[in-house]
Amino acid sequence: MCPPDDLDTDEVAADPPRRWIVGLSAGMRLGEALELIFRQRYRGVLYYLPLAEDRADESTEYVHKLRVSCRRLAAVLDVLAEGFPEAPRQNLLDLLQKTRRACGKARDLDVRRTFLESLLKQASVEDAAVIELLCERTVCRRERVQRKLRRRLEKLGARLKEAGEKLLSSLESAKGGAADGYASFGQTGCRILASELAGLWDVAAQDLESPQTLHQLRIAGKHLRYAFEVFIPALDESFRDDFYPQLEGIQNLLGEIHDANEAIAVFRRMKKKWKGWRGRKKWDRQGLSGFRWRELRAGLDAVLLAYAQQADHARTEFFDLWPGFSGGSFRGPVTELLGGQGEPASTAAVGDSSQGDVNENEHLLPH
Repeated sequence: MCPPDDLDTDEVAADPPRRWIVGLSAGMRLGEALELIFRQRYRGVLYYLPLAEDRADESTEYVHKLRVSCRRLAAVLDVLAEGFPEAPRQNLLDLLQKTRRACGKARDLDVRRTFLESLLKQASVEDAAVIELLCERTVCRRERVQRKLRRRLEKLGARLKEAGEKLLSSLESAKGGAADGYASFGQTGCRILASELAGLWDVAAQDLESPQTLHQLRIAGKHLRYAFEVFIPALDESFRDDFYPQLEGIQNLLGEIHDANEAIAVFRRMKKKWKGWRGRKKWDRQGLSGFRWRELRAGLDAVLLAYAQQADHARTEFFDLWPGFSGGSFRGPVTELLGGQGEPASTAAVGDSSQGDVNENEHLLPH
């Protein structure tokens, strides 16, 4: 069922946004699909904006889901850039990036607090006292960050609404003849997913033992995941039931590795800073007078060890899954469903006719 034409704020707040776009079909004209996709992804941002701004104390998920909603709308503006007017598209894209980045510190603190609280269950009495101190400091810092975020979102929200309405108006104005020149939504999806997949395999061809490569692979996987979400309603059911969960699992593991490594860097800096405060007035001013340095050092070392173990566990699981994902369980069947597309240019067969005619991919679209 297609959503109504208006984007009234009260109506937006009625229902949480969905992961999948409702009302799409493979044979739909691209122009028609663009407006439908944009409206639903834009609603997701408008839904979570006031919640992340004013009600984050009720649930830390609101800030996280605002970031995800911004990523989902940004992915639409990116992978379907050809169908949007460039100036309003770029303006909205810039505002989405600013909104997502504004929420980044709050999200990191929420993840860190959750992890620290999980450590308390098995920590020794001595380490638990230090971990509780770290939790308290994380909570205090999160409250300060939320106050700044509230002011930032208030300003960005007004600009986002204006930019979104301007882009929607441009889409409606261009809805007539221009979109008729484009391929169908399903054909466009095949082509774009093939390009996104080729980019992922290009990154994967580098040294996977390198943290930088894993970081780039995480970003490429995230981009592909949000592209999948856009086109899945027009693809074979196996994309939703089998291939998307595999991609989500791989990307989540890479996210765990990244989060753990970022936290390790944070707590190493804290350890160095606290060590430098020993015997100085700042030790007392920072609320550390109830601890001896060796107690703090032991507690921080326990936290660092736990994060290192989390990163190692996620890394091991990733490398266990990767051969199948990059072979017979994901790459092979997805490439086959896309009619041989989705491989880097260096590995694609020279003169392969499937690289040029998207109509040959109609077999993967639902009827």
